[in-house]
Amino acid sequence: MKKLMLFSMLLFFAVVMESQAQISAGVYRLSSATFASIGSDPDNKIFGEARVSTGGRVGIEGTFGYNFVQKEEVNFYSGFHLGTEGNRDGLYLGVPLGVLVKPFANTRNFGFLMEASPIFPTEYGTYFRAGIGLRYTFR
Repeated sequence: MKKLMLFSMLLFFAVVMESQAQISAGVYRLSSATFASIGSDPDNKIFGEARVSTGGRVGIEGTFGYNFVQKEEVNFYSGFHLGTEGNRDGLYLGVPLGVLVKPFANTRNFGFLMEASPIFPTEYGTYFRAGIGLRYTFR
């Protein structure tokens, strides 16, 4: 667990350093968990994010995405999650499909996120996670 945490943090900081100090922060409600996140600029073609889930099971997750559609007011992305769920042993893998909508013309830093993802745990059954959230990019 400590090795995974160290690896995740190193990977996250490498992504943030590559983004030239443009970071994003967000809060998402995905299925039965609330996630707090910090990551690189979501307007990059490839971006990364570290998430911490709160609630019944506290866990960490690394999310890496690729923007298939990049417009000024909307991004459509997919990628993968790799994470742990608190008191459970093992890792899970997820494949997110998400839309980031930036509706305000005067600031494209703020956006609404909608994401759906099948989750494939290693020791437990698979499940589907979906939800909405808010994301702000500091530029």
